[in-house]
Amino acid sequence: MVSALDANPDAPVAPEPIHDLLARLAEPRTVESLNRLLDHLDLLAVLVVGLDGLLSRGDTIADSIGEAVRELRPAGSSIDIGQLLGLGRQLMDAAPAVLAMLPVLESVAASELSDPRLIELASTVSRAAVRGAAEANREPARKAGLRTLWRASRDEDVARALAFAVTVAKSLGQELARAEHPAGPTQSSNA
Repeated sequence: MVSALDANPDAPVAPEPIHDLLARLAEPRTVESLNRLLDHLDLLAVLVVGLDGLLSRGDTIADSIGEAVRELRPAGSSIDIGQLLGLGRQLMDAAPAVLAMLPVLESVAASELSDPRLIELASTVSRAAVRGAAEANREPARKAGLRTLWRASRDEDVARALAFAVTVAKSLGQELARAEHPAGPTQSSNA
């Protein structure tokens, strides 16, 4: 038996799906995308397993979230779902910036900037600056000549702060010298 297509050789032949697939596989962008997928196949498998676990436990997760919302909600108040969704959108919008900041945060955490002693020192200086600025705003500004400064330096608190500042300045000078000449020890003069 002869089909209608065999009888008319000039009739257009419907392309077979395999030919379309082969044509797409020959495109450089498709090959590049497939190679990237194959390079990350292990990650893709983990994501699929995780997504499957998430979907299979969807009811449990939804119940847990509902229970958490009920516990957080004060008695008699309602939750604005629109506001909650808006907050979720804001968090998603902020995620790229937070991810971009991760290397900086890791660097800060690994440096001496995260030393609790430095944080406490910064807090002490901050409290003193705020208290001193408030006191300076309460009292009228006085003309500070050398005699006024000399008299102020005899105050026990001022002398302690000046000694602290001089000691920090000396240590800073030593650190700067180490940065300029990292190979050898610094020569320190007695101040």
